[in-house]
Amino acid sequence: MTELYDYTILGAGAVGSVFGGLLANAGFRVQLVNRTASSAEAVQTNGLELELDQGLIRAHPDATTPERVGNSRVVMIFTKTNQTASAIAGVASAMSPETDWVTLQNGLGNGKAVKDAVGAARVFHGVTMLPATLVRPGQIVSHGTHQTWLGPLDAADQSRAQEICMDLAKAGFETDCSDPVLTPIWQKACFNIAMNAANALIGAGPGLIGDTPELMKQVHAIADEALAVARADGAVVDGDKVHALIEYACAKHRYHKPSMLQDVLAERSTEIDSLNGHIVRRSEALDLAAPLNRLMHALILAKQAAPAFWKEQA
Repeated sequence: MTELYDYTILGAGAVGSVFGGLLANAGFRVQLVNRTASSAEAVQTNGLELELDQGLIRAHPDATTPERVGNSRVVMIFTKTNQTASAIAGVASAMSPETDWVTLQNGLGNGKAVKDAVGAARVFHGVTMLPATLVRPGQIVSHGTHQTWLGPLDAADQSRAQEICMDLAKAGFETDCSDPVLTPIWQKACFNIAMNAANALIGAGPGLIGDTPELMKQVHAIADEALAVARADGAVVDGDKVHALIEYACAKHRYHKPSMLQDVLAERSTEIDSLNGHIVRRSEALDLAAPLNRLMHALILAKQAAPAFWKEQA
């Protein structure tokens, strides 16, 4: 009989690999799920090399592809939000009805999206502030906070959420299960909503936003629209903290490339629908105005379509 994995990392990119590697080193049986066989083979053969604040750490979780995945006690999802349904479909048949599903993806509405995909299974949602960069398959650089928030989609599952948080704490992650999880989810999302689309459209890092006063005003205004929707949706969000994060990113992370900018440069689809797009949908439902978010959503959708548009000319 195949041994049950403790944790499956679905979306073993930079952040997922750090979680998987540290969980493996904490004594948990872990498998990383890669879309490409070559990436899985590289990790399976050579392990992970994690450059963290505490130094260089090596870890050796199993690595596989969706078609060869094994059953797991917990599946942690780190894919792009637009890949959630297809990623879950690729591994769901290998999991049992008792498998727990955890999303720490960026954006809004991820818990519901996972629940829609897994049905009756228990779902936990949250957010992590862990910064990480994938240098190559198996080599990740991550410096900074490991702060993570996690909670159950169904309040009845709170005790199980605490157990998962204890596992993460054992692996070295600063994890909070006590506060209403929607607050940190919205807090990070409002910052990303304000910054990511703007960075993708101007093709530069936060420093250029800070260098352009008129754009800086608009970025703060985009955040204000998102904050209004968050509060109308019942989330307690500190607007001053969101605006301070914007100022900090523009001053201190001048040349950072947010994931949406990386996706646009690589001609990939983005997570715009779970960020500014979510604000557009919720603002309509709540009868609120969000014209700046509507504009950013539309512009990124067009930006994504531009490469295919120009190929039509060939």
